[in-house]
Amino acid sequence: MSFTSVTFFIFIPIILLVYFLLPYKYRYIWLLFCSYFFYTTQNTSFTTLLIISTITTWICGNITYALKTKATKNAAVAIGVIVNLSILAIFKYANFALSLFNSEIKLSLILPAGISFYTFQSITYIIDCYREECEPEHNIFKYALFVSFFPLILSGPIERAKNLLPKLHCAYDFDAIRAKDGLKFILYGYFLKMVIVARLNILTDTVFYDYLNRNGFAILIAILAYTIQIYCDFAGYSNIAVGICKIMGIDIIRNFRQPYFATSVADFWRRWHISLSTWFRDYLYIPLGGNRKGSLRKRINILIVFLLSGIWHGANITFVIWGLLNGIYQVVGDLCKPVKASIQSKLSGKSYNVMSTILTFVLISFTWVFFRASSVSEAFAILSRLTSFNLTQIFDGTVFTVGLGHNNLFFVILAIVILLVSDILCEKNKCDVSMLMANTKPYIRWAVYYVMIIMIILSCNLSTQEFIYQQF
Repeated sequence: MSFTSVTFFIFIPIILLVYFLLPYKYRYIWLLFCSYFFYTTQNTSFTTLLIISTITTWICGNITYALKTKATKNAAVAIGVIVNLSILAIFKYANFALSLFNSEIKLSLILPAGISFYTFQSITYIIDCYREECEPEHNIFKYALFVSFFPLILSGPIERAKNLLPKLHCAYDFDAIRAKDGLKFILYGYFLKMVIVARLNILTDTVFYDYLNRNGFAILIAILAYTIQIYCDFAGYSNIAVGICKIMGIDIIRNFRQPYFATSVADFWRRWHISLSTWFRDYLYIPLGGNRKGSLRKRINILIVFLLSGIWHGANITFVIWGLLNGIYQVVGDLCKPVKASIQSKLSGKSYNVMSTILTFVLISFTWVFFRASSVSEAFAILSRLTSFNLTQIFDGTVFTVGLGHNNLFFVILAIVILLVSDILCEKNKCDVSMLMANTKPYIRWAVYYVMIIMIILSCNLSTQEFIYQQF
């Protein structure tokens, strides 16, 4: 079952209806049952791993909080973290590690759904208890709900124990205003996934699977399309998750904030997959010393964080390169601060920001080629095809040979324009899509609702892949 399946459309109203009908003290039991049911629909056999992760982190977190001596606290943290990261390493990286020594050896392992997300989320409990930033949860079933909470388990956001656990204890009455806000997030999420991503997925698959026979303009279109696709795919999932939680009265972290309007790669990572980037900041970068131990150490720490971020995303050298590129960009950006300051002094603030935004967008789009490619050689082969680009290809009909017919091409362009206008207004007003719609004139707001709903309905016949980040 996925967020875009018919089963889920039946599943979610039942969950919410029973949730609000039940007495407060039983709601967590209902949500725990629903979360495990939702997870078992992905792959029943891997529920055992989820249970092991839950029990080990709960025990280690509670022991860590109760212990007094630093040595024993450190030992409890180490055991909990090592056990969970070992499970993640075996299922996600064993074949990758073996391939480095012998490409013919391969284990029959299937990657459990959401393992990277729930492993990192459960580790926050141990560390937050160790730092005494989180009260230990004595009810293992409430803690199990925190780890398996169905809106988050497959693709995040990665919530912190100190933030989410207390909210799961609160008694929320149904609130029509919160429900309306939640439905706005859900509608926008489905618009991104079913209208934009479904079509761009066809385009990118068509071009990238046949890149040797495509001209430079087709490759450029596909790179730009994938840049938008991965954003809409992940932001779409996050918006649906935020909306479902909001209806239940639970506020979770906002995972995206107009990332392609970033003026630097560092700024991009303050806007993209915020729950993961802040996780690495708080649980790795700062403990490594952050920027407190000199410029050299700071830059080394940045490279370590983004190397591990790339490895977290997948067991392939392409993800390692993708992560390192993002780290190198930031190190180079830090080294070039005097140059940037000199350029900024010669330009107006608006001109400098536009130039910086375009450059950042180009740099990030380049890295997505490695993220999308199945191998490093394929990534470079795709990029090399860009050299065949010439201006005549813009007008020779190439744009109509990328897998989308005329109607779907114009349809997705219209949808991307809606996305762009929405992001521009959210950036300008420093708000999210729900607040943006609430502050829009009623006739415009309802017109947009109807347009989105109609576009979603007209997109139901398109086959849509699972959310990209579910593979992590």
